[in-house]
Amino acid sequence: VAEERRFAAAARRLHIAAPSLSQQIRALERDLHVTLFDRTSRGAELTPAGRLLVERARVIMTEVERARQDVRSAGPDSREQVALRVSTLAERALDGPLRQVGAAVQGVEVVVSSSPGDDAVESVRQGRADAAVVWQRPPEHRDLDGVVLGAVLWGVVLPEGHRLAARAGIPVAAIGQEPVVMFPFPPFAGIWQRAVDHVLPGGVEPGQIVVERDLINGPEAMLRAVAAGSGLAPAILGVTAHLAVDGIVERPLDPPLLLDLEVVWRRPARTAVRRLVEYLVAAADDPDVPVTAPRRRPHEEAAGL
Repeated sequence: VAEERRFAAAARRLHIAAPSLSQQIRALERDLHVTLFDRTSRGAELTPAGRLLVERARVIMTEVERARQDVRSAGPDSREQVALRVSTLAERALDGPLRQVGAAVQGVEVVVSSSPGDDAVESVRQGRADAAVVWQRPPEHRDLDGVVLGAVLWGVVLPEGHRLAARAGIPVAAIGQEPVVMFPFPPFAGIWQRAVDHVLPGGVEPGQIVVERDLINGPEAMLRAVAAGSGLAPAILGVTAHLAVDGIVERPLDPPLLLDLEVVWRRPARTAVRRLVEYLVAAADDPDVPVTAPRRRPHEEAAGL
């Protein structure tokens, strides 16, 4: 009902009669002594108590499914399963380690899936994932344990015919009033402001930021916007060479833009999760992986892997 916002639509999905579903919700409300839905002509809207119950219920259902998986994998020849979420664009920096993770972590079956930006953190918090690789977290996301894998070097992408395209490197001071194509803020709060402040240190003029909403499905959308002349765009150095987008060039920034990658998990971490984290930390030190040496923070040392 929370997903459909209408009892009739929810009943069709559940293959039961709408009056029966309504009676079950009423019985649940009586048991909890709260109202879960505001019933209006527009449908059923969650109350604050309803929103809280939905959030907790999703965690509970995830844990039930996780328990089933753990029991099934308890046989002598089974491997413990770990769900890893990877934020958009982070999979580009860790492409090699993520492709090898299935065979690299002994006794563990790692299921990797992508997630739009900060939603990966929420997946771990709600128990829908065991761990996540995310871009630098804002303070409100630091309730989870985590460790910095290292920093990724970002540059700038320009149209081929741009006035700055002939330079070997782009001073941020030269960008000035240029329009800048950015990924959307809400799913990337951890790095959005850092990237904008670095690329436009003199401040942002009204309309100077062009938000590319389709980036949630991949960086190609942002690069196509650059090729079409919408503006410049920050991008991981070396990634554009692997994407089939014509009419753009990639240049380093001066000073360089470095954005941290972190791996996060819930406490207490299962042995399988610890093994996965240890593998990712070691893989980030590989010279072929475009991640610099990590800069440990006090809360990371305290996490005690």
